Amino acid sequence: MAQELEELNDCYQDLFGKVIELQEKYSSTMIAGSLVAQALRIYKTILNDDEYKCMIDAIAESQSEIEPYNQPTLQ
Repeated sequence: MAQELEELNDCYQDLFGKVIELQEKYSSTMIAGSLVAQALRIYKTILNDDEYKCMIDAIAESQSEIEPYNQPTLQ
């Protein structure tokens, strides 16, 4: 489990770095929309219909728990 958490953190940090890099070329809105679209396509590929619906519901239900970045590079 600790290895999976470490890998998850590494993946998150790699993606975060890529987002910072992409902001030099694209707007944050464009990047965010693209990331969401890619994530939903991945979920749609690997989950069955019921699992996908549960994932979408979980995302919607957690909307009040999501915090914005407090970094000036993400605008």
